[in-house]
Amino acid sequence: MLKILLLNPPHPEAKGFTREGRCTQEAGVWATQWPPVSLATTATFLENDGHQIKIIDCPAIGMNRQILKNELGRFSPDMVFWNTATPTLSHDLDLGHLIKNVSPHATTGVIGTHVTALPESALNFPGIDVVIRNEPEQTIREICFHPGSSWRKINGISYRSSDSGKIRHNSQRTFLKADSIPAPAWHLLDLSPYRLPLKGRPFLIVAPTRGCPFACSFCTASLYYGRKPRQRPVKKVVDEIENNMRQFSIFDFFIWADTFTADNNYVENFCREIKKRDLKIRWTCNSRVDTVNKKLLTEMKSAGLWMISFGLESADDAILEKSGKKINTAQSRLAVNNAHAVGLKVSGHFIFGLPGENSRSMARTLDLAMELPLDIAQFYTAAPFPGTALYAMAANRGWISRDDGCSQNQASMHLPDLTPGQVDAFTRRAYKKFYLRLKILLNLFSMLEPGALTGIGIGLKRFLGWTLHKNSG
Repeated sequence: MLKILLLNPPHPEAKGFTREGRCTQEAGVWATQWPPVSLATTATFLENDGHQIKIIDCPAIGMNRQILKNELGRFSPDMVFWNTATPTLSHDLDLGHLIKNVSPHATTGVIGTHVTALPESALNFPGIDVVIRNEPEQTIREICFHPGSSWRKINGISYRSSDSGKIRHNSQRTFLKADSIPAPAWHLLDLSPYRLPLKGRPFLIVAPTRGCPFACSFCTASLYYGRKPRQRPVKKVVDEIENNMRQFSIFDFFIWADTFTADNNYVENFCREIKKRDLKIRWTCNSRVDTVNKKLLTEMKSAGLWMISFGLESADDAILEKSGKKINTAQSRLAVNNAHAVGLKVSGHFIFGLPGENSRSMARTLDLAMELPLDIAQFYTAAPFPGTALYAMAANRGWISRDDGCSQNQASMHLPDLTPGQVDAFTRRAYKKFYLRLKILLNLFSMLEPGALTGIGIGLKRFLGWTLHKNSG
């Protein structure tokens, strides 16, 4: 039996921060701290193998490096694996040095999309023993099967050879079969920090599918989980939801998947199973505008869906085409209007600074956001994440303005017609213009839970922070 520590590291500025596959984000008005589903799913495998597991989500519980250092000393792990993200990469990777100082014999490994795309970026840090590429669960499991022995036969890893000191990249791993993916080991976490903004209700993530067949130039989804969609059995997914209700008294869920609504039959079966069991739950999900219609949205609402999020990205069809999104603004209008018509809250996600962008196209995108019946809008700056087509294009054309820490909260590309500063300034303007409208403010306040003081406090703080004081960092 090994003692294994799974970590979401502290944020360098002590902020709430989610590192989860393609999703990396600071806590905000509609970007709350997520439960670390990849770590918790990995923990299920490792617990079943008989290991002693500890999960620490440092940003969720306000744990800084000094407190983490003390915790490492108490737990004395044999192995430590942690999430990394492009916006905090150097800080994340430097954690290996701290771990080795406290537990010099512990094996250290990192996961995440950045290190999957550029494993050398991690292995150049002396405190990192191994990079787990792509989805982490089975790979970590095999590393733990063979502690201290040769890793030559473990697929899906990169590491520095003990013989030559050279970096070795083992063969790619075959992705997990969907029906073998277990429910996360949420019992290993204090779940109280994970609450919906504006409402204060506890929530959990449920991941019914993995893999994305689409090729958006700015997205790392297929890098991490592959291009082929893998659907977990509907019964197994709903069993997981029902168990979470009983074990943790949680009734709110984020259905997190790259392509949940791509297969309408799968979604309809999911909704029927929820209604058959008469589960009184509330859930949200993300979606593509070209994969839903009014009939499906009505069915989803009848099963407890209350908010749906669409990646709308831009109001310029030429930019959408260049980005590989394979949607157009007519489809965006139809999907948002249909969702609104059936009584759903609608969140729209937009990106400023994609290739082909200029001041006029950004203005059209903001006009679209203002025109559509959106309840929430998220405005991001285009980020050239390693492993994406956008990164390859930006690197080839010399657009990238810095080597480390690019994020969707601060522009990092010098486009032919826009500087990073111009994109950042317009993003701040978009937040203010969208949210400082009476109908939006009244709608947000109507979404507050009556008597939920925690939710109101969190919601007001985050709302004011994002609309009035959002800075370029």
